[in-house]
Parts: sequence; structure tokens; C-alpha cells
Amino acid sequence: MSDVSMPRLSDTMQEGTITRWLKKPGDEIKRGDIIAEVETDKANMEIEAYDNGILEQILTKEGEVAPIGQTIAVIGTGAGASKGATTSVAASAESKVTASANGASAPQQESKPEVVVASTVSTSEVSTTVEGRVKASPLARRIAEEHGIDLGQIKGTGPSGRIVRDDLEDYLSQQHATTPVASVAAPAQPTQAAPQFQAPAFAQAAIPEDSEVVTISSVQKRIANRLLESKQFVPHFYVSNEIDMTDALALRQVLNSAAGEEGTKVSVNDLIIKACALALEKFPDVNGSYRDGQFIRHKHINIGVAVDVPNALVVPVIKDANIKGVRTIAREVRELIQKARNNKLSVADLSGGTFSISNLGMMDVSGFSAIINPPEAAILAVASTRKTFVPVDGQPVIRDIMPLTLSADHRILYGAMVARFLQEVKRLLQNPYALLG
Repeated sequence: MSDVSMPRLSDTMQEGTITRWLKKPGDEIKRGDIIAEVETDKANMEIEAYDNGILEQILTKEGEVAPIGQTIAVIGTGAGASKGATTSVAASAESKVTASANGASAPQQESKPEVVVASTVSTSEVSTTVEGRVKASPLARRIAEEHGIDLGQIKGTGPSGRIVRDDLEDYLSQQHATTPVASVAAPAQPTQAAPQFQAPAFAQAAIPEDSEVVTISSVQKRIANRLLESKQFVPHFYVSNEIDMTDALALRQVLNSAAGEEGTKVSVNDLIIKACALALEKFPDVNGSYRDGQFIRHKHINIGVAVDVPNALVVPVIKDANIKGVRTIAREVRELIQKARNNKLSVADLSGGTFSISNLGMMDVSGFSAIINPPEAAILAVASTRKTFVPVDGQPVIRDIMPLTLSADHRILYGAMVARFLQEVKRLLQNPYALLG
């Protein structure tokens, strides 16, 4: 008998949602069979069986959430599944995944096996315990710790009564709605207190009868939560510049004319990706991350490119963009965009980014600031190139001017450094043949 556990499928994953079981109890399972689809914070993925046998139990139903390492199913010899409440959680169980929307394999972190003991707490009571400890997802525990919440007071809505993020956010929203602001005691050590969550004032407002309530997907919820966390916990600052793209546009035309009808065409964004990658070689701190009080300077320069897909936003990654030619970058970007729009991106396509670019230039945008994609330290927002009169040798000349803004993490980056980085990007794009070396 073997357990099928929820694997860690990305570096930011903490739990996954079973969207569909492709096998049912009693079905014969062969090694390599796809048995379920799982939605994570980055992807919809297929879980592949690594053992032969009979699917004896499904422990996590469709629509339910399971944290990493929790057993979601049992594959046995067909003798019948145990009906007891005790199940073994094999945190090191192997799972191979392929993309359904954004899937790929990722290593499972090792952890000690955990035994989920049948709870004596009734369904009307607050929570379920694991060996005397309240069952909660890692993220829920972190939120509870930050806000000084006793998890024993929370009723879990996750699998087997496990407390998940939504339970904590619902609790905090209710506390905010019922507790007068004046009565909230100040923390004993305000300088060390974590930022406090406060539900927006409109959260408790009644929904007008003529309004349409649209249910958002789990992916949209996770994107919203990640962006919220980024703005709450990453101290953003912004530096803007303008680049004369006249020569870069001329070079693009030359490259595309030489490519012919069947060749790979180069976009403005491809040139920007290459320019940023070369500038990151010169300013490696901008290619870094802040993690757990440490500064990590990445050796590889992997550029994430924001891609608009229906009802979501994904950021596939061009690996080692600094050592790839412009036309190679163009070809890889096209392939990733096509995969994104066909829901075929793998986690490998989405992982490992060290710097991101969000380009809205094709949408007649005069300027904007982007939200940093953690754990990266910066993201470049690119607006539309416009023909503008600029002085050249004292005379007004029409040039193609492109505004851009870099959002940076102030914990590890500073104004002068970011300004110099943008100056290097500007130098490269205004001398575009340097991008072809």
C-alpha cells in the first residue's frame, strides 16, 4: 500500500486544491497513469501515479484544499481500504506533474511523517488537532503568529477541519467589524509588531440588488493574495526614465526585414528584455532577492515576462537571457505566450525568475507602476512609445520616446543604484547594435 501525498510543485506553493479526480476508488492504477488534477498558486497540474495497484481511498475530495505533504489518496493491492481515521502522511512521496495550465515537476521538501489522529472534537467545536496540536496550514500559522491569534479559537474549514488562510482572514475581518478602533490595545513592542491586516471599509457593505456577483477562480484568489502580500510587506519605491527608441525601432525593422516571411520577428519587448539582461550583468544587486533577513544575489539572469491571459496574469521566464541572442529571445517569448494562451505552461516555465518586465506599450498607456513579483527585487513597467518633439542641437526634432518605471524593493535596493541601472538600460536601447554582440 502506498500513499499519494500533496507534493511541493513550486517554490511558493504551500497548499493545493484538487480540481478533478481522473480515477475513482476501485480503479486499477498503473505506474504513469494521471490520477488527478491539482491547482496551486501558479498552475493547474496533473499528478502521475508512481505505483501499480488499486485506488482504494480518495481522502481529499474535489474542491478541497490539502497542504504540502498531506495524504490525498491511497493506492493498495485491492484488499480494501482502511476505514479508520488514522492515515499516514508521507511527506517525501514522489509525484510527477505535467502542465495542464502551468504544471511541471518540482522537488518535495523532506519532513517527518505525521500521523493524523482521529479527533474527538465534535463538528460544532472550534478545531481539529494533530497529536494534540491544532491542524493548520503553514500560511495560516504564519498569519496567526503575526497577529497574535490563538488557533484554538478558529474553526477550520479545510480538509478534516484544518485551518487555512481563508479562516484567518475571515476571523480578522470579523474582528475588525466588531471591535471599536479606540478599544484596540497598542502592542507592547510596536517597533517589532508585524503589519496588521484591516479589512477595507466596503467589505461589510451590502451588495446592491442590481449588482452581479462574479465568483473568481482559485488562481485569481491566489494572484490577489500574492499581490496584496507584496504591497503589504515589500517596501516599494519607484524610479522613472524616458528612452529615445528611434534607433531601436529602426534596428528592429532591419532585423525583421532580414528574417523574411517565415523567420522569427523581433518585437520591441524582445529588445527591452535583452537590454535589461545585459544591464543586470553590470548591476547584479538588481538581480537579487531579499529572503529571511538575507540578500541573495542570483548567478543566473532569468527575465519574467508578464502575459495577459483570460481572467489571470502569468509571468513565464526567459532563462539566461543575458547570453541569448535577440532572435532566440524572440522565439522563446512567442512560444511561451502561445503556451500561456493554450493553458500549457509548465511550472518550469514559470519558475526561477530574477527580474520581471510588464509591458503595456501596445495598449496606448502613458505610464504606470507595477507591483513587484516576490521574491524578486524589481519589476520594470514599460509604457507606450510616442512621437515627441525633443531638442537636438537646439532644434525641435520628432523622436520616438518610451517612458518606463522601475519598482524596486527598498530593503536591498536604493535610489542611486536603480537610477544607474535605468541609465544603462537607456544607453543600450539608444545604441541598439550593442544588443547584438
